[in-house]
Amino acid sequence: MTDQPVTERSVPAGRGVAREAGAGRFGSFLRRNLDVTGLCALLVILLAVYSQYDSELFTPASITILSAQFLPLILAAMGQSTVMLAGGIDLSLGSVLALAMAVFAVRAEDGVAVAAVLALAAAVSTGAANGVLVAYAGLPPIIVTLAASFLWGGVTLVVLPQPGGSVPAGLVDAYNNGWNGIALPFLVVGAVLLLWKTVRTTRFGLSLYAVGGNEHGAYASGIGTRKVKIGAYGLAGVFVGLAGIGLAIQTGSGDATIGTPYTLNSIAASVLAGVSFFGGVGQMRATVLAALLIGLLTNLLLFTGLSPFYQLIMQGAVLIVAIAVKTFATRERTD
Repeated sequence: MTDQPVTERSVPAGRGVAREAGAGRFGSFLRRNLDVTGLCALLVILLAVYSQYDSELFTPASITILSAQFLPLILAAMGQSTVMLAGGIDLSLGSVLALAMAVFAVRAEDGVAVAAVLALAAAVSTGAANGVLVAYAGLPPIIVTLAASFLWGGVTLVVLPQPGGSVPAGLVDAYNNGWNGIALPFLVVGAVLLLWKTVRTTRFGLSLYAVGGNEHGAYASGIGTRKVKIGAYGLAGVFVGLAGIGLAIQTGSGDATIGTPYTLNSIAASVLAGVSFFGGVGQMRATVLAALLIGLLTNLLLFTGLSPFYQLIMQGAVLIVAIAVKTFATRERTD
């Protein structure tokens, strides 16, 4: 038997096909998760810079404190993303968050569980009410929710006219410093992401994306678009209510005016995460990462010692540049 020269043709074809298939799957994964991948890269860079100012950044104690600080924004951004996926927007988010915070802080002394249920009920009911107004008023969501922000802000002031209320000190300490070595905010984020993953696979979750992507097409397919919109705002109320509860526990009290920054920051996080203003496009994992980026950026600007006025300018400029770069990259992919 003579030895045959090893040529390109003599290499098993299956091996080359397998390599090509693997590369194709990897490329497809990157395309589907480009927003998440890009945000992870930005997060690594920001953490590297942050660690230069805080040498204890990666210690368990520091991670627990930061997670407690960022949890309300993460949950608020998830609520805003839910509404945006349905093709809407919620400018009353900050007012609803403050309402949940006020209700929890006022009733916490009567029992944490009862206070949490009441706060969530308030947030979900106000969110659903927003959804009813958007679904049936025939007006743009931005107008309806802007008006609703004043309504729910007034209700919050009735519940808590001035900063106050009281949250049990043990709960505040466990939330901010950990409970038996466990960072409670991490558990909350994991639970709400699991909740979202479950919802995403249901008929309602699929309808949410369908209505946001093409409302008329969804209606023609037999989907109750009004019910989906109301459900989207109600589900957002769950996330926002949890954000209000988390903020009340973090600070140990309530404040009727504290929710305003969360409205714009939640929109910024959602847009940075790739959630479309027109609905139907976006991943909740990316929203969580974007909220973390905004929280870390805010803290980093504090470490630099800049004036608060310049901090706002820098924060806005960085967000604009990041969103512009992402928009440009998206156009390049679609061209």
